[in-house]
Amino acid sequence: MSFLSSMQQYVTSGISSLGLGNRRFSLSRQESSEHQNQQHPSTTGPPNVPLTPCPTPNIQGTIPGTANIFNVVAPTVGTSPGQMSGGSYPTGGVVIGNPNATNPLLGYSSSGYPKVVPTPGVTAACVSTPPQTGTNSANSTPIGSRRQSRALECLAPPRTGSFRQRNSPLHQAETTQRTSLAFCKRRLSWPEVDPRSNSGVQETDGSFFENFTSLGWKRENRRMSATRAAEARAEAHHENEREPPNIAEDSIDKQEENEKLYMEVLQTIANTVGAPAPGGQYAHYKEEMYLHAQRAFGISPDRHYRLLHATAEDKPKVIVLSVVVLEAEGLEAKDANGFSDPYCMLGIQPDGGPPVSPLPLPPTPRALSADMSAFDNNATDSPPHRKHSFRLSFKRREGSSRREQRDSLGGPVPAKFICATSIKPHTLNPKWNEKFKFDIDDINTDTFHLDIWDHDDESCVLDAVSRLNEVRGVRGLGRFFKQVCQSARQGSQDDFLGCVNIPIADIPSTGMEGWFKLEARSQRSTVQGRIRLKLWLSTREGQVGDGSSASDIDNSLEVRNIEQLQMVFMKHELATQEPTWAWNGELPGPALTILHQMAVQADLAELHCAVARFVAAAKLNRNTPLDPKFMHRLLTDVEKQWNASSQEHLTRELEQWLAEAMNGFVERSLHQIRRHRDIFPALNPPSLIRLEFLLRCLGLLGSMRAFRVVCPFNKGVRGEVVNALRKGSVTWGQNILKEAQNLPNPLAHFVTTLTADIQIGQSYYHSLFDNTNGIQYFSIVYKQFDAMIGDEVYHRMESGQVPGVRLNLSHYTVLEGDTDSLDIKPFELFLALQEFCQLKRFLSAQPQPPEKPLALERCHEWFIPVFERWMMISKAKALQRIRAAIRLDAICEGERVVRYSSSSVDTASTLVNIKEFWKIINWPDEETGVILESQLIDVVCATAMHYCDLIHTALADSGYYEIQGPFRCSDDMCVTVNNLEYVRFTLADFRSDDNLLEETADNLLESSLAHIENRCERILSKLAPLMQTSLQKSVFHLAWSPDSLPANQATVPLLEYLNSHLGALNSALLPKNFNRALRFVWKTVLGEMTSQMETGDDAEKPSNFHKRLYEALQLLVDFFHAEGQGLSLECLHSDDFWMVEQRLQFHKTETTRLIDMFYMNRLREQLMATTPGPYGSLTVRAYFNHDSLCVEVLHARDIVPLDPNGFSDPFVIVELLPRRVFSHCMEQQTNVHKKTLNPIFDECFEFSVTLEQCLTEGAMVCFTVMDHDVITANDFGGEAFLALGSIPGVADYNSSVENFHGLKQIELPLMQQLEKCNPILQILELRVNDKLAQDFLQSNCMYEIFKILTTIKIKTNLLKKTIDNCINL
Repeated sequence: MSFLSSMQQYVTSGISSLGLGNRRFSLSRQESSEHQNQQHPSTTGPPNVPLTPCPTPNIQGTIPGTANIFNVVAPTVGTSPGQMSGGSYPTGGVVIGNPNATNPLLGYSSSGYPKVVPTPGVTAACVSTPPQTGTNSANSTPIGSRRQSRALECLAPPRTGSFRQRNSPLHQAETTQRTSLAFCKRRLSWPEVDPRSNSGVQETDGSFFENFTSLGWKRENRRMSATRAAEARAEAHHENEREPPNIAEDSIDKQEENEKLYMEVLQTIANTVGAPAPGGQYAHYKEEMYLHAQRAFGISPDRHYRLLHATAEDKPKVIVLSVVVLEAEGLEAKDANGFSDPYCMLGIQPDGGPPVSPLPLPPTPRALSADMSAFDNNATDSPPHRKHSFRLSFKRREGSSRREQRDSLGGPVPAKFICATSIKPHTLNPKWNEKFKFDIDDINTDTFHLDIWDHDDESCVLDAVSRLNEVRGVRGLGRFFKQVCQSARQGSQDDFLGCVNIPIADIPSTGMEGWFKLEARSQRSTVQGRIRLKLWLSTREGQVGDGSSASDIDNSLEVRNIEQLQMVFMKHELATQEPTWAWNGELPGPALTILHQMAVQADLAELHCAVARFVAAAKLNRNTPLDPKFMHRLLTDVEKQWNASSQEHLTRELEQWLAEAMNGFVERSLHQIRRHRDIFPALNPPSLIRLEFLLRCLGLLGSMRAFRVVCPFNKGVRGEVVNALRKGSVTWGQNILKEAQNLPNPLAHFVTTLTADIQIGQSYYHSLFDNTNGIQYFSIVYKQFDAMIGDEVYHRMESGQVPGVRLNLSHYTVLEGDTDSLDIKPFELFLALQEFCQLKRFLSAQPQPPEKPLALERCHEWFIPVFERWMMISKAKALQRIRAAIRLDAICEGERVVRYSSSSVDTASTLVNIKEFWKIINWPDEETGVILESQLIDVVCATAMHYCDLIHTALADSGYYEIQGPFRCSDDMCVTVNNLEYVRFTLADFRSDDNLLEETADNLLESSLAHIENRCERILSKLAPLMQTSLQKSVFHLAWSPDSLPANQATVPLLEYLNSHLGALNSALLPKNFNRALRFVWKTVLGEMTSQMETGDDAEKPSNFHKRLYEALQLLVDFFHAEGQGLSLECLHSDDFWMVEQRLQFHKTETTRLIDMFYMNRLREQLMATTPGPYGSLTVRAYFNHDSLCVEVLHARDIVPLDPNGFSDPFVIVELLPRRVFSHCMEQQTNVHKKTLNPIFDECFEFSVTLEQCLTEGAMVCFTVMDHDVITANDFGGEAFLALGSIPGVADYNSSVENFHGLKQIELPLMQQLEKCNPILQILELRVNDKLAQDFLQSNCMYEIFKILTTIKIKTNLLKKTIDNCINL
C-alpha cells in the first residue's frame, strides 16, 4: 500500500471515530433539540432553554478573514406572517447566504451558528459572540457566561420568576439552578424587524419606487454586457485574418522569374567564397543549402538537377578582393627629423603558400582558436608561408657579395597587380583610409602582400608604380615591372619599413578587420609597428583584367534579388506558422548562409542587406500580419546601418524603393490602429505586446534619419497615428450605434458601451500609446466620443425621441398635481451620461478657450425638468402608498421578533427606495443639487410625518391615553411605538457626516425627527403612571422592612416586578424604545425612593433605613444597567439620581461632618463668585506668624442698603471655622459705621492659633457683614469666606512675614444663601435629638430671618420711593 493510501485510510478512520453525523446543527429549534438529545441523552438543563450545539471540527479547514464577507443586509423578500419559523431560515433569524449550504464558510460561523445581520438600532453589545459549549450541571457555569452583577447575584429567598442564580453565602447550600432574570438579554438570532414582512403594497402602484431603484443593477447589467463583448473580441483573434493585398502581386510569384532567382541561388551556392566565419557562422554544407533552397522554392528534384546542371555550365564569376588600408602606428623613424614619409605598396602574390582545399570543412574549436590567433595584433610568430617583397633589395650596397646580388636581383618582381597609397609626410602614425580591389586567380594559393616604404627623393619606386595606371594590356605591365626594378638598382633612396602577407584562403566570408604586425624582409632587417587593414571577398561578372581600372557598378539588381530571396524564405517559414504573427522572424541556418553568400558575392554593404530584409518583411506584412517585434528589430537594424559612417548611401532608385516600403508599412500600421479594438483586444495580453511593438515601430520611424531622408514630405507619423485613432473611434462608435437600434433603450446602451470601451482603453491602451509615442490616448478618444454622444443625444432630443428632457430650461413648467407615470428611459440615459462624464477627470488637460468645449459639460441640466417632475409625482405616490399600507396593515407574528406591523416596513422601504434612487443618481452639480436635494428631503419628511400622524391618531382613538389601572403590556402601544421608531431610524439615515444638507433641508429633517421622537416619548410616558402604584408598594416594602431583612432580600419584590414587566417590554420593543421606557421607569423609581426618604421623622424609621435605601439604590443601578445591555451609566446618573444618592450619603454622615461639608460648600461658592457681586464686596488682609493669626478688615463697597434712608450701618463679624477646631477663639467684630454703603474699617484682629489648626481641612475665616439697628434685630448684609490654607505664613509656612502692610489685599465678593432647600440643613433639621444639629440650625435660621427681614425692608424702601414720586408729581 502506498503512503498516500495509508494516510487516507488513517484520516478516514480517525474522523469516523469522532461519531460526527452529516448534520452539524438544525435550522429548526425542534429538530436541533431532537438531534442534540440523540447525541447527548444524559445532558439535562433548565426548561425552555435550548441546548448549545457542540461545534464540529473543521475537517476541510477554514479560510482566514472570511467572516466579514457576509456582513451585508439581507435582500428584501416578501413573506407572510409566521413564515420565518422553520423552513430554510432559522426561527426569527436572517441567514446570510444559502441556508441549506453545508460549506462552513457559506453562512455559518466557526462555532456552527447561523450568521445573522443586526438590524438598525441594535447596539454592539446586543450582538456578541455565540456562547461557547460547556457543561450544564447545577454547580457549573458556561464558559462564555457573563460576570453576574451585584444587583442580581444576591437575590433571596428563591421564588419563581427570580432572574439570577445566587452566589451569596446565605444560599450556598441550594443546589437547584434558578432561571436568571434577563429582561435585557436578547437572543443573537433576533433580527428585531424582518424587512421581508411587507404587505405587498408596492403592487398597488405598479412598484413605482422599486422600478427607479432598479436603475443601478440595470446599469451594471449594461456594463457587464459591454465587458462581455470586449471579452468576445479578445477570443475572436481577428488579427490572424489575411486581408487582400492593396497592390499587385510581385513578379516573384511568376514561374520564369522564380526559376531565374533559383538559378542565381544555385550559382551562389556553387561559387561560395571565403573561409568560415569566426564562431562557425555561415559554415553549412552545400548539400544542406541546396536542400533548403529546393524546399523553399518548391522545386521538384528532377527540375532541381536540371537547373543545377545548367548552372554548372555557366562561366564562373571572378573573385575580387577588396582592401581598405586604414592606418598604421609605431613605424620606424628613417629621416633625420625623427619621422618618416610612409606609403604602402600592395598587390596579390601568386603561389604564396601551400595549396588549400577548395572549401574547408567547418572548423573545430581548436582550429578556430588557432585561426583567430593569426589575426592577433600582438602576434610575434612569422606566418608559416614564405615571405615576399616587391623590392627584396633594390639598392646597391658597398661591399656586398655576388651571391647576395644574385639572390636579390634574380629577375622582375613576380607581382601581377601592384597599387600604391598616397604619401603621408612627417609621421610615424599615418592614416590613409584608401580602398583597393584585386582580382584573384586562385583563391586557394594566392596571397595578399603589402609593403610600407619611406619616401626619400623625387624619382623613386613610387613614380614607376604610379605609371602602372597608364598601362592597357598585359604586355605593357611586364615592361613597367622591369622599369621598377631598374629604378631601384640605380640608386633609389626609399627605405623599407615592413610588410604583411595574408593568404586569400584565410579571409572569412564575413571579411576581416584588425591590426597586423609588420614583418621584416630577412632576419637581418629590423622593423617595428603595425598596420590596420580591412579585407573582404566578392565576385563580379567577366574575365580577370586590370583591377585598378575597375569602377563600381550599380548593385540595385543584386539588392532586389536579396529582397526577393528574403520573401521566399519568409513565406516558407510562415507556411508552418499559425497564426503568422507567432513567427519571431528567425530563418534557419542554411537560409542565412545562402543570403550571406549572395550578399558577399554581390559586394553588398550591410545597409543594403538591412534594407532588403525590411522591404521584404514590409511587403509580406501587407497581406500576412507579421510580429511587430520582428519589424521593430528590422527597423532598428536599418537605422543602425544608415547612421554608420563607413556605410555607403543608397542610390536614388533604392531610396525610392525603401520609401515605398516604409510608406506601405505606415499605411498598414495605421489601418491596424484604426481597428485596434478588434485586432489587438485589450483583454488579450499577447495582443497588447504586439500593439506595443507596433507603436514602437511607428515611433522609431518618426525619429529615423533614414525615414526623413527617403520620405521628406511625410507630415509626421505621430500626427497620422492621432488621426487614425480618431477615425477608428468614430467608425467603431457608429457600428455600436447601429447595433443598439434594436435594443429597448438604444441611447443608454450606446453610451454605456462607449464608456466601457474608454475605461478599458484607460486601463490598457493609454500607457502603451503614451510611453511609445507620447500620445494621450484617453484624451483623444474621450473627446471624440464626447462629440459623438453630444451630437446624437442633441439630435434625438430635438426630434422628441427622449421624453421629458429639455434643451432650453427657460421654457418648461412642471404642473402641480401631475401624477402620470414616468418613463424610466430618460433616467437610464442620465446615468449612462453621468458615468461617461465622470471619466473626464482622466483628461490630460482641461479644454482651453481656443479649444472646442466638451459637448456633455452641462448635460445634467437637460434632465432638471425630469427630476423635478419625479419629485412631485413621487411625493403623491408615497402618500398614496402610506395610506394603502395602513389599510393593508397587519401585525407581524414571530417568535423572535419585536411587535410591529407591516405598514412600518412598507414606509421604511419607500424611504429607502427614495434614498437609494438619489444615491444612484449622484447629482454632479452642487448648485442645482442643493435644490433637488431639498425637494427630496421634503418628500421623505412629508411621507414619514404623514405615517406618524396616521398611526398615532389611530392609537389615541383607541383610548390608549385614557387607560387606568395596573400596567399591562399592550400590543397596540408596542406596535405603534416600534413602527414610529423604525420609520424614524430610517429617516435619520438621510443625514450623514459625509454629505451635509443645506440649512433649510437640515432644519426640516431635524424637526421631522424631533416630531417623531416626541410621539414616541409621549406614548412611552404613559408607562410610568401605570406602574407607579405597584412601584410605590415595592419601594415602601423595601424602605420599611425590618432591620433583620438585608437590603438584597428587601429589593426582591421590586426587582421581580420590574423583571417581569420589563422583560415583556424588552421582547416587544425595539432597543431604542426600550431604553426610553427604562428611562421613564427609572425616573419613577427614583421619585418613589425620594418620597420614602422624606416621609416621617428619623425617630420613626428603622435604624438602618437610609443604609438599606443606599444599598438598594446601588443594586437598582446594576439592575437597570444590566451589564451594559440596559441603560448607560451616564443616563442612570441623572440629576434625580445624584439628588437621591447625595441625600442618602448625607443621612449616613455624622452631624459634625455635615456642618463641615456645609461650610466647605460655601467656601467653594466663594471661590466661584465673581467681582463685583450683587451684594458688594469686602477687602481684607490676613497672615500667620509665630502662632498668631492676624486678620485685617480694610473696607467694603457697594453693600446692600438695609435702612429706610437708603444706607446701612454696617459692621463685620470675624469668626474662625470650624468651631470644633477653633473653639477657644471667640468671634470678633469691627466698629459700626453709620449711614454708608462703602465703609472703611481698617481694623486688625489677632487670633492665637497653631499652624496645625490652620492646615486642618476646611479651616477658614468667616466674615459676616451686618446692619446695626437699635430697636430691631441687626440685618444680614452678606458673608464671605477666606481659606486659611491660602494665606501667607500658612501656604508658605517656611518663610516669615516681616511687613504686614506690604501684603496683597484680598477682595471677597459678599454672598447670601440662595438655595432655598439646602439638603444638609434639611437633614440636620430631621435630627431633633441631636443638640449640635439643632444649635447649628438655630444659628443659620437667624440668617434666614435676617434675609427675610432684608427683603421686606428693600420692598418697603421701594414702595416709599414710589409714593414720594407720586406726591411730587
